[in-house]
Amino acid sequence: MTRDDEADSAYAMRVADESYGWYRKAAIRSRRAHRISAVAIQIVAASIPVSVAIAPAKPIITAILGAAIVLLSSLRAIFNWQEDYLRFSSSREAVEQERRRYRLGVEPYADPNTRSGLLAERVSAIERDEMSGWLKTVTKPRSDVGQASADTPAGMGDSKP
Repeated sequence: MTRDDEADSAYAMRVADESYGWYRKAAIRSRRAHRISAVAIQIVAASIPVSVAIAPAKPIITAILGAAIVLLSSLRAIFNWQEDYLRFSSSREAVEQERRRYRLGVEPYADPNTRSGLLAERVSAIERDEMSGWLKTVTKPRSDVGQASADTPAGMGDSKP
């Protein structure tokens, strides 16, 4: 292996390693934000009837709690944490699969003359596909706004009385 081959190999692995690291961290952040917001919505929703029972003469408390649910639900819809978590996790695993094949020198990385360039190319394709998925997520029509979802408490978000 020449110096150029070693440099190419090091570069290709650095590209793959950095991509894997970014997707790993991004997936963890997105999963955490999704879970925290889901739990917060459930806690706030459960506190609404409790606030009515404890302070029936203070409807402002119930109104604030209801507004908090709307705010949290809106943040989830805007930032797409669950979709991001799934997309980032999938991309992370795709990059990891390429890294394993590369390290083992199995197809499509068996040819020492093309393996480094191919790794960088395939990792870039994974990143490009993930970005396309993100664009689809953020540009999709929001026809579901106002509809209850599986993670919204019953009755919250319903557009009909």
